[in-house]
Amino acid sequence: MSRCETVLNPVLGILCALSCVSFAGAQDYHYALFELQVLNREEPHSWAQAIDEAGDLVGASSIDAVGFHGVRWTIAEVIDLYTLGGDRSGARDLNAVGEAVGWSRISPGNSIEHAVLWRNGQVIDLGTLGGEESEANAINDSSQVVGYSDYEGGSGGGFLWENGEMFALPTLGRNGGLAYDINNFGQIVGRSTNGDGYQKAALWENGGVVALPTLRFDPSAALAINELGQIVGQSKKSSDETHAVAWVNGQVLDIHGQGVGPDSSAWGLNNVGQVVGWVGNQPTNVFGFIWDQSNGMRKLNDLLPPRPRRNWRIDMAWDINDAGQIAAQGYVNGSPLTGFPFLINPVTPTMELSSPVPGAAPGPNTLTLTGATPGSRVVFLYALHSGGTRIPGCDLQQNALQLDNPTIIGTAIANQQGVATITRPVPLIARGQTILFQAVVQGECAVSQLVVHRFE
Repeated sequence: MSRCETVLNPVLGILCALSCVSFAGAQDYHYALFELQVLNREEPHSWAQAIDEAGDLVGASSIDAVGFHGVRWTIAEVIDLYTLGGDRSGARDLNAVGEAVGWSRISPGNSIEHAVLWRNGQVIDLGTLGGEESEANAINDSSQVVGYSDYEGGSGGGFLWENGEMFALPTLGRNGGLAYDINNFGQIVGRSTNGDGYQKAALWENGGVVALPTLRFDPSAALAINELGQIVGQSKKSSDETHAVAWVNGQVLDIHGQGVGPDSSAWGLNNVGQVVGWVGNQPTNVFGFIWDQSNGMRKLNDLLPPRPRRNWRIDMAWDINDAGQIAAQGYVNGSPLTGFPFLINPVTPTMELSSPVPGAAPGPNTLTLTGATPGSRVVFLYALHSGGTRIPGCDLQQNALQLDNPTIIGTAIANQQGVATITRPVPLIARGQTILFQAVVQGECAVSQLVVHRFE
């Protein structure tokens, strides 16, 4: 029996402290950045809000200047999920059986929104708890859905929808609150109003609800739960600061980093100890982050390769799967008015690529790769900008290139020591330019680290 199995807490349902899991995030991954397709390139405001274990994502994408639809992304395409009839909808979560949930305006010219389930090409209205509006935030693999609904006569609260019926979740004392997430064991997290009128992070299980502890002040909110029962969210550190937190064995853990701004909030976590969200000075000067026990909180922009085609800024990381793939949103050139959806994909180099030698132009330059499989065919590539490119024949969860629109320099066969070299002339026009290089063995989905070189 592992140490994790011995710390089961049946009351709170927190199966394992973050300190005793095996952290896939311990390696300082560099990432490839994939800009996802949108429904309307003329109105590109979009966001990716959830990702499943296969790497598919859901979110929303603009259809015109005022309307937007819930969408599902694969790496190859964007799929319109449509609406109940109105001009707006948004998808917030998806499960392993192809279903997605979110909200939709119910009819043309009507701003009323209902929780919806997208299943087998249909948009299913989940109704309300008697009031006017509702929204769905999460779905598990058993098709249980949670979210918020208005009550008949006013106010509202969290709901659980299953088998065609919507049920009100119990409260901590007063109406108010909502459910943000549910795992495959049926544990639900969110926030609820207690008898004193404060919004408290809450956990629902076994038909009951408990308040989770706060850092110091209210309000607080539990925003995500994984299959281990680990929970993340946010809590007030002071009257002026809100911090990202994790709840571990009934205790609240502050995971806010040093020197990253006064505020943060954790919105997603996987089952291997990685947490994502936003950090900075809200509401506009914020950045997406990733946290793990070994590295603490790091801004995702600091982990992306240099020299992107456009000056991307990741301002929100919504979700992360067990492969470390992140659903995120961001904008370009300092303007938050137009948002873009991203898949941020881990890259794991297994080979070492040298810088060009002698590194000057014009003249012949040599690239040397070490660590390849003897006899393997190595492809050497270059690009002017970084980004993300899929390796032919490889799944993104195996690896990816960090080059945008790469050009093949040539190929070489690795010798018995796993070394491959290639020499090519570099023209005079390259002098003073910065070029990005990477090498790949396609059949093995193996890549080198990214080399950034400025030619003298």
